[in-house]
Amino acid sequence: MKAYKNTKVNWAKSQALIGKLLDSRGIKDVRFTFLQTQFQLICEFNYPVVIEKKDAIIGIRILIPIKDESEQGKNQIHRALFYYLKSKFEALDFGLVEFIQEFMAHIIVVDKSGTSKTAYQVFSPQYNRSLIEGKQGEIKMIE
Repeated sequence: MKAYKNTKVNWAKSQALIGKLLDSRGIKDVRFTFLQTQFQLICEFNYPVVIEKKDAIIGIRILIPIKDESEQGKNQIHRALFYYLKSKFEALDFGLVEFIQEFMAHIIVVDKSGTSKTAYQVFSPQYNRSLIEGKQGEIKMIE
C-alpha cells in the first residue's frame, strides 16, 4: 500500500472532504464506522434516485480493509477513499456510467431475514463457485 503512504492530511480532514463531496451530490446521510476487531473502515450513504418516475433511495456500503491501524494508516485509508469516490463521481459527471452501474458492488441488499450485505458479498461466492465448478449457473440475489 504505497499510495498515500506519506500523506500529511489527517483522516478527519479527508472524512470532512468526503462528506462535502457527497453533500455536493445531494447525499445527506453519511456514516463512517471503524471496526478495529474486523480491520475495516465502512462508509455508508443513501443516494436518492428517480427510477421510472418514482423516488427511491439506494443504500451504499463501501468496506475498506485496514492493514495499518496507526494514525498514519487511518490517514492513508481515508485519503484513498476520498480519491476513490471522487473518481467515481467524475465518471458519473462525464457520462461514462450511471450511478447503479458504477456503484453496483457496493449497493446494499437485504435478505428475507433482514440481514444486509453488499451486492458483491452476495454475488461473489456464487460467481466464484461457478468458476471453480466450470459452469455458469443462475446467480440469485437472495439465497
